[in-house]
Amino acid sequence: MLADSLSSPPPTPWVAIVPLIAIIPAVLCMIDISRHPRTRQFPPQVWLAICAFGNIFGLLAYLGLGRSEDR
Repeated sequence: MLADSLSSPPPTPWVAIVPLIAIIPAVLCMIDISRHPRTRQFPPQVWLAICAFGNIFGLLAYLGLGRSEDR
């Protein structure tokens, strides 16, 4: 049983790329919040937390509901 786990194939590059697909949009939304702190419905700190912990749904909620229209 131990020999089976030691002979597993090496991880593919996708193991490193897939987390970046979720992290990069979150970072971009957080940069947008910090550069334009006027948001709708919630203060910017709440939107930062939603984007950090809400994954894709939090990012879409910010882009759809949180960004102010007077940019």
